[in-house]
Amino acid sequence: MELREIRDAGFAELERRRAERLDAREPECWSWAPEIPLDRIADEYGWSADDFTPRFQERDEQALRIVFAAWHGRRCAVCGFHDRRLVDDHDHDTGLIRGLLCKSCNGREPHDDGLFRKYRERPPALILGIHLRYYDPWHGWAQPRAIDPNQLDNHPAYALAAKLGERLQQNDA
Repeated sequence: MELREIRDAGFAELERRRAERLDAREPECWSWAPEIPLDRIADEYGWSADDFTPRFQERDEQALRIVFAAWHGRRCAVCGFHDRRLVDDHDHDTGLIRGLLCKSCNGREPHDDGLFRKYRERPPALILGIHLRYYDPWHGWAQPRAIDPNQLDNHPAYALAAKLGERLQQNDA
């Protein structure tokens, strides 16, 4: 075996182990309490709870964004890193925000199927039941992707549903 082949095999093994570690972990946001302390959040942002709570219940966008940011507590939803400069992670198919990520996790998110796959299956927006559209200062509001009906079988949501259906059939057998 050449030195290059040994080195490449070593790198491949390290990458396999790293992927296994990421698969074994869960996103940090899964361990955070799903309750939304509206009184504390209203007080923190200078509102009275009597004014803020109805705005949140009526799904006022400003109130939802405040709650979403406060629930994250300046923590990355995937790694838990505390950073004042978190970025909005959004689903390109729906145009909706999934969670707040540090720049490192936001850059790795589309390239990883382990830890980030779990994050995409149950992101903070889903945990909290909050729907916010993504806004890019350069391009404006994100628009949902138009999905060609002939490509529905290739859509990630359908692939996930197919896997779930297979598991349910295996359990019934």
